[in-house]
Amino acid sequence: MEIDIVFAAGELSEQKVKGRVAIAIDVLRATSVMVTALKNGAKEIIPVLSAEEAFRLKEKNPDQIILGGEREALPIDGFDYGNSPLDYTADVIRGKSLVMTTSNGTRAIKGSVTANKILIASFLNAKAIADCITKDEDIVFVCSGSNDLFTIEDSLCAGMLISRLNEKYSVRLTDGAMAMMVMYKTTKDVKKLASQGNHYKLLQKRGFYDDLDFCFVKDHINVVPFYENGSIIIKDLDT
Repeated sequence: MEIDIVFAAGELSEQKVKGRVAIAIDVLRATSVMVTALKNGAKEIIPVLSAEEAFRLKEKNPDQIILGGEREALPIDGFDYGNSPLDYTADVIRGKSLVMTTSNGTRAIKGSVTANKILIASFLNAKAIADCITKDEDIVFVCSGSNDLFTIEDSLCAGMLISRLNEKYSVRLTDGAMAMMVMYKTTKDVKKLASQGNHYKLLQKRGFYDDLDFCFVKDHINVVPFYENGSIIIKDLDT
């Protein structure tokens, strides 16, 4: 197994992901929303790149589609919800299709389409993701980053997953993957380190304190979301 890492959505290329399993990560907050919404009974999540595309999809099926997402960490005008995982309770999302567009996470997923498989990861479902990877798969962690820049939280999540896979299998790590594994293993308090990052501070400034607590809970949700044919569904749901 070879493990590589992409540090931001803007660094993606076909060559980086082709023939591999891409694991998309946007801890704050897109993939945390996706994992939570699917656990709470969402039928599917459809990632799109623009608000205009989201509105067009809703027009076709207004009763079954919920719009969610953000720009600059704030809800998009005309959308039903923003990018807080805590908004997507079972009462809100069960049986519905969630159409999402975010500044970074949805770009990371859509940019990985040449991969053999695309999985959606966060701290919340890290164990489920690590458990579903087999030894004969080459992996690339696709960190969303923020505004095409490295973010601490996404890379720490990747580092945790790399560490767990390294304990299970014989792996070959690129320098970047090795560095993120070491960063994770030498960090005593993941949330405390992430709190020094710019994106964390932006969400803090916006008042999303509960989101910041929730998104760093490890192994809380046992779902494996995968992106296929334009939508994200779960392969396994912890009932």
